[in-house]
Amino acid sequence: MRKILVSLAAMFAVVAFPSFARADEVGDRSAAIQLCRAEIAAQAGASAESVRFDQVRVRLRVVRVDFDLWRNGQLENVRCEVTRGSELQIASITPSLQAVAAR
Repeated sequence: MRKILVSLAAMFAVVAFPSFARADEVGDRSAAIQLCRAEIAAQAGASAESVRFDQVRVRLRVVRVDFDLWRNGQLENVRCEVTRGSELQIASITPSLQAVAAR
C-alpha cells in the first residue's frame, strides 16, 4: 500500500509541476546567457567583453538574465528575458538599447 501511495505522489508531482520534469534547465540557462550577451552587444554597438553576466533566474516559461553593460566608464544594468519552448527566443531587453546607446 505504501509503495502505491509513493508512486501516485511521484506521478502527481510530475504532472502538477512540469518544471521539475524539465531535464535541460542548465542547457537553457547557458544558451539564454549566450543569446542575450550576443544580442545586447550587437544592439549597443559594444564588444562582448563589455557585456558582463550578473545573474540568471530560470522559470517555467522564461529565463531572465541580468547583465552589466560598461560603456564610456558608466555602468548600465540590462535585463534580457528569453522565452522557453521548442527553441529559445528573446522576448524583451530592458532598457531599450537605443536609449542606452544615446547616453
